[in-house]
Amino acid sequence: MDNERFRKTANWMKRNARPLECTRWAYLFENGPREDVIEKLSAFQNDDGGFGHGLEPDSMLPDSNAIDTWTACQILMETGADREEQIVKSAVEYLMRSYDHDKELWKTVIPEHNDYPRAPWWSYTEEAQDNWMYNPSVELAAYLIHWSEEDSEPYNLGLEVMENATIHLLNCSEMDFHEVNNFQKAYDITGDEPREVRAKLNELIEASIDTDHESWGKSYKALPLDMISSKDDGLYEKYEELIEKNVQYLRETVNSEGVWDIAWEWGQYEEDYHVAKHQWKGILTLSNWKTLREFG
Repeated sequence: MDNERFRKTANWMKRNARPLECTRWAYLFENGPREDVIEKLSAFQNDDGGFGHGLEPDSMLPDSNAIDTWTACQILMETGADREEQIVKSAVEYLMRSYDHDKELWKTVIPEHNDYPRAPWWSYTEEAQDNWMYNPSVELAAYLIHWSEEDSEPYNLGLEVMENATIHLLNCSEMDFHEVNNFQKAYDITGDEPREVRAKLNELIEASIDTDHESWGKSYKALPLDMISSKDDGLYEKYEELIEKNVQYLRETVNSEGVWDIAWEWGQYEEDYHVAKHQWKGILTLSNWKTLREFG
C-alpha cells in the first residue's frame, strides 16, 4: 500500500479509533511506547482481574468474561507482556477463579451477557457452549502455561485443558474457523504441537478456507489470510497464489479514508450496533495493516 494511504489510515485512527487502538497503532507502526497500550488496556480490567466493558465490541457486558479476557491476552502478547506484570498476574488469577470445573473449560458466554446490548451470537442459552466448545478456552489455557511457573497450579490447569482440547480436536470432523484459530494460536504459544495434531489442524484449516475469491466479502467464511498468518506457515507455499489474491483484495477494499468497512450486522440494538461498528473499524484496520506488513 502506498505511503499516502498509510498516512490517511494513521490520521483516521488518531481521530476516530478508541484510545486503546490508537496506542496499539502507535506501538506497532510508529515506535510508540508499549506502556501506553498497557495503560489503555487496563481501563477494561475489573477488580477481579478479568476484562469486560466491551473490549470485544460486539458485547457491551461490563462484567469480566472469557471473551474479553481472551482479547486482552492477545493484546498483552502483542506487547510482549511477561508474567511479572500486575495486569498479567491479575488476569491469571481471574482465569483460575472463573474456570468451570464441571464443564472443564471457561464458559464462552454467561447469563449476564443477556442483560446488555450485544450481537445475537453473544446471547446466553443453556446449550450455547455446545457451539463454542474450546473457543476460546484452548487459547486461554495456553496463556496460563505461558505466563505461569512450571508445575504451578495455573500451569497445570493450562496443561489439563490443553490435553482435553487436543482430544476434542483429534476427534472432530469439522470445526468453526474461529475455534480452529484458537487451536492454531494455542499451539504457537506453547510451542508443543505433535505431528498428528498438526496434520489434523491442517485438515481443518484447509476445510475452512473459502477458495472462491469471487465470494469474498459476500459470505461469512474464512479467507486465506484468516487461517494463514505468516509466510512461515506450513501451508503458505500451497496457498501462496490464493494468499496473493487475498492481499490484493485487502488493497482493493480499503476505503478512501484508509480503513475497512464492517460487513456484519447485529439485527438488534441498532444504536449500540453503530457504536460497536465504529469501534470495529479501528480494530479491523489495525489487524489488516499488520497483515499487509507481513505479506504486502
